[in-house]
Amino acid sequence: MDIKVSPNGRFLQYSDGKPFFWLADTSWMLASKLHMEEARRLMADRAAKGFTVIQSLIFRDMFVPNTPNVHGVTPFASEADMYAAKLNPEWLDWVLGITKMAAEYGLVMAWLPTWGDKWTVHNNSAGPVIFDTDSKAEAYGRTLSDALGACNNVIWVVGGDSVIRTPAEAGIIRAMARGLRSGASRGRLITYHSSSYGDGTDHPLGSSVFHNDDWLDINAFQSGSVRLNLPNYRRIKTFYDRPPTKPCLDIEPNYEWAPVGWSRLQNGIPPEHRAFFNDYDVRRSYYRSVLAGAAGFSYGCDPIRQIYRPGDRSHAWDGWGIRTWEEGLAAPGSSQLRLLKQLLLERSYFTRIPDNGLLEGVGSALHPPDEKAGNDHPISHIAVARCSAGSYILVYVPIRQMVAIDTSVLPAKRLRISDYDPEAGVRHRSWETENSGVFHHVPSRQLDTLLVIDAIDS
Repeated sequence: MDIKVSPNGRFLQYSDGKPFFWLADTSWMLASKLHMEEARRLMADRAAKGFTVIQSLIFRDMFVPNTPNVHGVTPFASEADMYAAKLNPEWLDWVLGITKMAAEYGLVMAWLPTWGDKWTVHNNSAGPVIFDTDSKAEAYGRTLSDALGACNNVIWVVGGDSVIRTPAEAGIIRAMARGLRSGASRGRLITYHSSSYGDGTDHPLGSSVFHNDDWLDINAFQSGSVRLNLPNYRRIKTFYDRPPTKPCLDIEPNYEWAPVGWSRLQNGIPPEHRAFFNDYDVRRSYYRSVLAGAAGFSYGCDPIRQIYRPGDRSHAWDGWGIRTWEEGLAAPGSSQLRLLKQLLLERSYFTRIPDNGLLEGVGSALHPPDEKAGNDHPISHIAVARCSAGSYILVYVPIRQMVAIDTSVLPAKRLRISDYDPEAGVRHRSWETENSGVFHHVPSRQLDTLLVIDAIDS
């Protein structure tokens, strides 16, 4: 199950050359809070829904340092070992067992070696900082690399929800990556996980600090749950256009069932009137980032990301109305993501390129976009991608609006138009038409629609 970067640098693939679409579920606390049979239930559910990756942490201390797992085993056997960053062998065996189980379901484990609270004080978890020297971070990375060296279903994700603020912090991350590269897992891919950027602009968050480093295989960022309608597609475009070419991902967008802005933006609002992200918010982040050029997408449901059980302390907000992680398995968004993955894998995969230039009209079928009928608003932004070999065009329309698509790039006399409902995951209707060079359409759905335009002759 070795995962590699595709030859064109844009996508991921299996070692045999078949496409690997990163579709991750986020369960940061899996190793700490789930019994093995509960982990099996989660993985079976996610694999059945088309997920390919589980994002989790080797260990995570949200509230108390050196948090034990459900069997009472701690990541570090003693406080002295914690400050020495010397992992408990029993804990490593536990992580190895989880990784092997994931392989049974065809899942890759995207393991974060540590959360950011262990290398910077600027973080949202318990601490303390234990990676205070490059040598300690490098030795820790090598230990993990060797411990999971026999598992080819691993991708490493250094960082942990923290911004690089100093050269010393960047040095710690680079040292940990060197350790991962020097051990038995040296051939596994590595990416970086940072804090959310919040405003959609390009500043040195995400993996930007390390973009030119040879060890960074995948560019990644967190658009986060700060507010509604975050234009994560803009950040994808920034990475997509930046040399050297590397795959890019939004690995922590808005969580389904999380409060918008967490509690920070809703203080003073009665709990029953708070706003929560839903499956529609998830779909917009998903479709628009993938069609902008991402190599996949990371989904998350708030009770699952923290493995919430009745009576637990909620992380990042007061937890009013939070459901359990088991209820989270049935959150509707998790069942709605397989459609795009399926449609992409059915077509020429490695030839997909973003091309919003094919959008000839928004709001009017007769005129190109202008200030009044443009395509830059994060609520209504339409995402367009096409096959560079001329076999298809994909168009995601987030709200009902008239569109005009340039189809002259498809060298075919006739086209098959398929209108999909991304919520139900079904094709609403399909028909053939002459390729006149421009296709005009008004979706029937008030919310999102996916249009697939296939060339049916050449």
